[in-house]
Amino acid sequence: MGNPAVFSVAAQCFAGMDEAGYAELTAPEVWEGFVEGLGASVEACASDGRSDACWIDALKTPPSFADYDGFCRRHFTGGLPGSALPVESQYRPDAARGAGYGAEPARYMEELIERMGLSLPPAYRAWPDHLALELDMLAVLQRSGCESEARSFLSERFGWLADYRRRLARLDDPAAPFFVALVDALVGIVGGEAAKAASVAADSCASGDVSA
Repeated sequence: MGNPAVFSVAAQCFAGMDEAGYAELTAPEVWEGFVEGLGASVEACASDGRSDACWIDALKTPPSFADYDGFCRRHFTGGLPGSALPVESQYRPDAARGAGYGAEPARYMEELIERMGLSLPPAYRAWPDHLALELDMLAVLQRSGCESEARSFLSERFGWLADYRRRLARLDDPAAPFFVALVDALVGIVGGEAAKAASVAADSCASGDVSA
């Protein structure tokens, strides 16, 4: 699944930050390691050992802070015409409530955050299933040694990213390609992990290693 630091850095990209924080995050010694880690994570997960690296070029040079901050203000703020909040409930509705804040993904994340002994940041009370929190939780599970739980979390919680990517791709914004590429990388990790799991399951069936 890769280094949890990769998911922590990706989480910060979707959380929004001030100029000093952005400068620290995108400093060459940090950012180059992040991009390399993304590529390594995708390749490690891919069943055939290959990955489409087109998104790497788009991530090598992050947008200026002005473009990044403008994107966050225009699209990561709820209620605006151009809103593209990275919130799972908006893309994976449940049968009872449909799409919208407070659907099943939000309730799941609230319960998991409490179960892990963590606190929901005040800024995310309306959307505990925000991508920044989900990526952070994935990193926490990995760092806590919960590898099996981390793999399950990865496979269960990020299926909505393909729909979110389509939303981002429609935005006429100079920073949009950066976020599309970042989501592409995450989708690649999820897909690679799924392919690897399917390959392991197939090998187990072929060898007769199945449980009644």
